[in-house]
Parts: sequence; structure tokens; C-alpha cells
Amino acid sequence: MADIARECGITKMTVSRVLAGRGGVKASTRDKILEAAKRLNYEINTLAQNFNFNRSGFIGVATPLSAMLGSPYLAEVFKGFQLGLASNETELNFALFDTESDSFNDGAKLARLYRQKRVDGLLVVAPHTYDRFLNTLEQLHTPMVVVGETASCQSLCSVSCNDQQGVEAMCSYLFDLGHRKIAFIEGTTETTTGLRRKNAYVRFCKKRGLKNPSWYIQPGNYSMQSGRAAGLVLLRAEPRPTAIIAANDMMAYGVIESARQLNLRIPQDISIGGFDDLPTAAERFPSLTTVHQPVLEMGERSMKTLLQSLNNSEPTTGHSVMDVSLIIRESTGAVKS
Repeated sequence: MADIARECGITKMTVSRVLAGRGGVKASTRDKILEAAKRLNYEINTLAQNFNFNRSGFIGVATPLSAMLGSPYLAEVFKGFQLGLASNETELNFALFDTESDSFNDGAKLARLYRQKRVDGLLVVAPHTYDRFLNTLEQLHTPMVVVGETASCQSLCSVSCNDQQGVEAMCSYLFDLGHRKIAFIEGTTETTTGLRRKNAYVRFCKKRGLKNPSWYIQPGNYSMQSGRAAGLVLLRAEPRPTAIIAANDMMAYGVIESARQLNLRIPQDISIGGFDDLPTAAERFPSLTTVHQPVLEMGERSMKTLLQSLNNSEPTTGHSVMDVSLIIRESTGAVKS
């Protein structure tokens, strides 16, 4: 700015007013300053500008990295975040935080991290049900949106999908195809999403009078490996289920691999359903019947909600639950007589 002021023969304060977009400067002087700034390749010092406005220029994304890093689900959520940022005039960057680290388990450390203004707001993706840091952040009045889970704290804001609706739709569809031996592979019960999907399956079986053995519910952790292991247990069992629902697509892919390992045909011998509708679900063979949850849109809405909170300088509250839909493909079919 000193170079521009010297070039134009005016004060540095006048240059500052023009480059900051403030008024009170003659049009001819403004044009001269902007032309000189362009000629001298002037670029705004974003770091200094953020400092002046008490902003870091970073949006924090907090998630349990051991479970989510490399996850197609997280990749899709991030795409949604970027879409939500597209309309924002201020340049913002992402900072990634591991919610399983000491900083997030220790309330004092977490409070210090926020007070240091290392991030302007947080997008918390798929937190565990036992995570204590949400209460700490709530007390600090941190601009924050919980993504993919319904926040237990009423004063927090969250954006998630209707898990119960999706599992009920999948169960009803398989029931209408004649399936009565329907098994379920649950996701981690450390998330409210995992609990809701499992509970929806249990309620459906009770409602329809399906007296399946207890081992028809197998543990999983949302990985393909856990789906393969659970699939082998179920497909080797007696009585063998005629349909298996996995709590996410990655585990459903694992079940497909276990069926092939045992030389079972899909869907003639076993029907398999998933949850998520990842981009790869339609490309696999056989293509996967699954529940489509609008992950991209969920990420986009979460980002826009957080930006609105930052612009209003106050935390946003309320829970937004997005509808899901059943996508029928080749991995499911009528039960054999």
C-alpha cells in the first residue's frame, strides 16, 4: 500500500480505504488507486486482513480419523463442503482435526484451541456418542455444525439423514419379495447413526413377527473387511438367511465377496442390500440395491449453515433431517420357493 500511495501521490490511509471497499474517496482518485494496484500486481495480505477482523480464514473439519480417513463417505461429504463454499466471497481453507486426539478429549486443551482462533468454525463429521468435546464446544458457544449425526445437545446444530426411514424401506422391500429370514450387519454402535439403523431393523422384525435367531444381527465397523467377516458367519449358518442388509455400502461389498467365496449366486441364492448409495454402488457387479442418502447435499447444507452462523456472529441451532430413498438394483431378488 505504501508503494501505491507513493505512486499516486496520496496517503496510505486513502489507499487502504479504497482497497478495503470503503467510501469517502473521489471516483477519480479511486480509479487511479485501482489502476496503480493492478499495474504493481498488488495482492491483499489475507492473513493480515483476517487478523484485523479477528478471523483465522480456516474452517475446521473434526472427525475420528482412524475410522473416516480414506472413506468414500467422507470424500463425498468434503465435495459437499466445497460446493457450499463456492458462493462464499471470502476465501476460506480447511483445517483437519482428529477427534480422537488429546486436544479433543481434554476440555481445557480444546477451550484453549478455540480461544487461539485457529479456526473460525467447526464441521464435526460422524462424532461418537460418547464424545465429551461436544459439550465443551457447546459451552464455548463455538460456531459449529454436526454432520451426519443428530446432536444430542439441543442447543447445537446438526444435519443428518433419516436412517430409520431408509432401513424400514429396505426391510419392507425385501419382505414384499418373500424374504422372512432377513439378517442385519450393524455399523459401530458408538455413533447414533449405527444405533438408529440397528433399532429400525429390530423394530421392523418385531412388527412383522419375524422370529430370527439372535445371531442374525452381526457386528461390523463400516469397513469392507468387517462386512466380509460377518457375511461368512451368516452364509455358513443354519438356517441361512435369504437376505442380508448391511448398515453401509462398504460392508455390503464385503458380503458380496463372502458370497462369491462360498460360490453363492446373487440374488438367486442370497439378496444383499446396503446403505449410502456410494458412486461405486451402481458400477459393481452385481450393482447394489441400497438406500440413497444425499451425502453431497448434506455436506453442502452443513457448510452453508455454518457460514450463515459465522456471518451472523452467533451459533446456529436446530436439527435438519434429510429424506432418503430406496434404489433397487441387481443384488436383490425374490426369495426362492
